[in-house]
Amino acid sequence: MMGAWWERRGRVLVAVVLAAVLVAIAYDNGLDNGFHFDDGHSVQDNAYLRDLSHLPTYFTDVRAFSPLAENRSYRPLLLVGYALSYQWGHGEAWAFHLLSFILHALTAAAAGLLARRLLAAAGHGEWAQRVGLMAGTALFAVHPLLTETVNYISARSSLQGATFALSSVLLYVWGRETGRRAGLIGAALCLAAGMLTKLTAVTVPALLVLWELLLAKDPEPPIRRLKAVALRVLPIALVAGALTVLHEALVGAYARGARSDITAWSHLLTQTQVWMRYQALFIWPQDLCADLTMRWSQSPLEGPTARAILFVVAVMVAAWVGRRRWPAATFGILWYYITLSPTNSFMPLSEPATEHRVYIAFFGLLLVLLDLGLGWAAVTRARKLAFVGATVVVAALLTATTITRNRVWRDDVTLWGSVIQCAPDNARAHLNYGRGLLGLGDRVGARREYDKCAELWPRYPFCVINQAALAWIEERYADADRYAQAALQLAPGNVYARHWRGVVDLALERYADAARAFESALEVAPGFDDAERGLAVALFEQGDLEGATRLLTPLAAAGALDGPSWFAWGYLRQRAGDPAAALEAYDRALTLDPKLKRARYNRAVLHHQAGRLDLALLDYAELAGSPDAGPDVLYNLALAQWGTGAQDAARQTRARLARLVPDYPGLATLDQTMGPPP
Repeated sequence: MMGAWWERRGRVLVAVVLAAVLVAIAYDNGLDNGFHFDDGHSVQDNAYLRDLSHLPTYFTDVRAFSPLAENRSYRPLLLVGYALSYQWGHGEAWAFHLLSFILHALTAAAAGLLARRLLAAAGHGEWAQRVGLMAGTALFAVHPLLTETVNYISARSSLQGATFALSSVLLYVWGRETGRRAGLIGAALCLAAGMLTKLTAVTVPALLVLWELLLAKDPEPPIRRLKAVALRVLPIALVAGALTVLHEALVGAYARGARSDITAWSHLLTQTQVWMRYQALFIWPQDLCADLTMRWSQSPLEGPTARAILFVVAVMVAAWVGRRRWPAATFGILWYYITLSPTNSFMPLSEPATEHRVYIAFFGLLLVLLDLGLGWAAVTRARKLAFVGATVVVAALLTATTITRNRVWRDDVTLWGSVIQCAPDNARAHLNYGRGLLGLGDRVGARREYDKCAELWPRYPFCVINQAALAWIEERYADADRYAQAALQLAPGNVYARHWRGVVDLALERYADAARAFESALEVAPGFDDAERGLAVALFEQGDLEGATRLLTPLAAAGALDGPSWFAWGYLRQRAGDPAAALEAYDRALTLDPKLKRARYNRAVLHHQAGRLDLALLDYAELAGSPDAGPDVLYNLALAQWGTGAQDAARQTRARLARLVPDYPGLATLDQTMGPPP
């Protein structure tokens, strides 16, 4: 009876519980890690994630993926997960990490369960199957090579896509081995879910054919067998094909505009080295780098490329020679190269080697290890004990390494500081390290890193965009103007280049130019909050109060305003006869930007009108402390001082006002209140 229960439920329970426990141990210190790099545009600046009413849009409009046109993709189920995380944690990073940890645990469990079935199909006994299930689950859960995929929120596409892709293969194998049609239907549904998360799941049909040819127990003659395989896999392949066509129809124009200028041939040659690097990191994960730079290979005769090609050929020959004795290992080797092919072969991508791309391919390497290792261990009891003991020790060491690696992902300073160490010529690393330093208040360090970024990659627009932003923060408006224009020339279609052109124009009081810049940003990224706020302020400053109100109303309701836009909203509410709302808006504006003199003055006036002279006096006095305090400030300060009994101070303020503007109309009113000056 226990054996039957184990057959039906026990394996799944063991895999899920083991994965959950190990992921909790290995990634507990990663829950408070922050957002990084692409998270800025895909999550933090993505207005479509902030309201679940946008869920249908994810399936019809690729603009919901990112405000950056060149980064758009059709990944609606990924956006659903992002939106749920956003609502769950109110935009905080921990909620995104928690869902990623859950998905990683589920993927590790699926990896262990699939490994058990593949080992069984390869002829391993019950002991090897059980150990393979637990070892496969454990090593997948804690291996440091997968830390980028788990810690980097934007890499959830690789993680979630692999969850569905692995589940698709697992369900197909289960359905074929048990004769249950539900498995084949589930495989098709999981494939669709995987491709609606990331297109790389398109490799699943090839994996299914590979399983049928290498591991399926089918007594039919080869020709009839191939026909049967084609008929079984064809419906799933049609799903993959249809979703590929849909993706190309929706994303094709964006993707073509964003492709790297590296040739497909050069990209493929370089990837042969990347394939070797991933394999080396699987064995010895001590050289991890979140954004490694590599020299693009131009010829197969180059030393590193030639060695990599020879290694790939040797691996393929070994897989072919051992296909009958070690069919699971052969399957694992081919799994590795097939699942890497969408991102690490002909399709030119800007980054040659990122570790999150190896996430699903990792399972292939793991299967090779299990097939060979368990085949060796199953011979004697001593070997079995040695294998289990070694697995426990290795899993513990890998867990400790993963815990250490998680600390690198704490924030931009720790992450990009580590990248600078492993890739000192990486401009992105210097840029994002500078952003991290700026977040800590180190403007000098930020400027140094931004300048280094521009020196290394002078055509990279984000270096110049951030130079413009820093100059704007430091009120070096002439420099900001120059950088903003340079960024726009480098990337005229970039939403951030257009946005910062508008921000700098606002600072220079070129309100019509600012409005045009923000409108152009919104053409690229409708709903981009920063541009909507900027446009509202530009319209407000030009006197278009109706247009400003239209833009600010939903943003204010969501609390999504900055200092200047809160001031504009406060003015609009004050003008509409709602002093309470106006006062709240001015409070928020000054909390975000204490230097907003108009907000402080208007708040003081509202307090003054309501008889709260003590509060009004605080703001008037703050404003009057500036050498360029205007006459209205001094006039109201004198009235407030007189009203609170500070008569000598009021007379001194009146005298200062008279010296500043001798013919100020309010002097007569002050004289009536205080009496003529002595």
